[in-house]
Amino acid sequence: MRVQNSASRAIVDYFNSPAWNAPQESDLLAVILRELMEAGQPATNKAVIARVIQRLEVEGDARRLENYRQLLAQLMETGAQE
Repeated sequence: MRVQNSASRAIVDYFNSPAWNAPQESDLLAVILRELMEAGQPATNKAVIARVIQRLEVEGDARRLENYRQLLAQLMETGAQE
């Protein structure tokens, strides 16, 4: 459980930092994190990234697709820095 808590905390800390400046993506991330928590799943980087990819595969709106792409890029960048 400690790894899950530290991963979740790292995600929250990053998106609360000044480095994160895309409100549309942060709103999408909040929805994804809430869905994971409601489903009883851990909010790990892997789970969040998988959920974003799942949404990319079914989303039809071009603007929202771009928001998901930007969110995925931010998540991947964060993971590469750790």
